[in-house]
Amino acid sequence: MMVPARPGRPGFRLTALVVAVLCAWSVAVARQEPPEGDSSEGAVPRETPPTAPAPQGGEANDGAPPEESAGGQVPPELQSSYIERIYKVRPARLWKGLLESLEAEGYPHEELKEEARTVKTSFVDFKQDDYQLQVADPPQLLGGKYHVVQLLKVRAGKVSLECVVTPTKQGAELKVRARILVTGVDRVKRVRVLVDRRSTGVIESEFIHKLEARLGLEHL
Repeated sequence: MMVPARPGRPGFRLTALVVAVLCAWSVAVARQEPPEGDSSEGAVPRETPPTAPAPQGGEANDGAPPEESAGGQVPPELQSSYIERIYKVRPARLWKGLLESLEAEGYPHEELKEEARTVKTSFVDFKQDDYQLQVADPPQLLGGKYHVVQLLKVRAGKVSLECVVTPTKQGAELKVRARILVTGVDRVKRVRVLVDRRSTGVIESEFIHKLEARLGLEHL
C-alpha cells in the first residue's frame, strides 16, 4: 500500500512541484487559446495565406491571360479591300465632306496628307450588335506558324478607316477600307493578342452611306 507523502519529506516536495507546473501550463494554454466562439483579444491570430498577385495586363482574378498590343503592318492575306465609289463632284468638295464626316462619326484623324488627299483614322471600339451583318471574315486557320485562337464570329473589336480621294473624268473617286482588330489568345505565349481580321465591307459601306446623306451625293 502506497503511503502518502508527508510535509517535509522529499516525495511531498516533488509532488507539489509537479502539480504547480501542471497548473501553470493549464493557465497559459487557457490564455492563448480561448474556447471556440470567444472573441477575446488574447486569442493567437492564425496565419493568413499570401494573396496571389493579379495577372498583368488583365483584370484581377478573372483567370484571363495578359494582353499584347498588335503592331506592325497588316499581313497581306488579311488586308481588306477598298470599297470604291465615283461621284459627279469636285474632288476638293468630296475631300472636305469626307473629313467632316469622319469627325462626326467619331473617327479621329491619325495620318492626314492634304496634297495626296489620304487619311487614316485612329482605332475606335465597335460592337457587332450595332450591325446587321458580320463585319469580318472568319479567322485565319490554325496551323504552321499561326497559333492564335479566335472566335469564329466577331462580337467586338477595334476599327480604323483608311480613305483616299482622287480626281476622275466623271468627278472624284472615293476609296474606303477598314482595318479590324479583334482579341485572340496566343496558345504558345499564353497571352491575349489583338490580331487582324479581314473586313467584309459592312463598316465601310455604312460610313459611305452616311457620307452620301450628309453631302447629298449619289454614286455613279
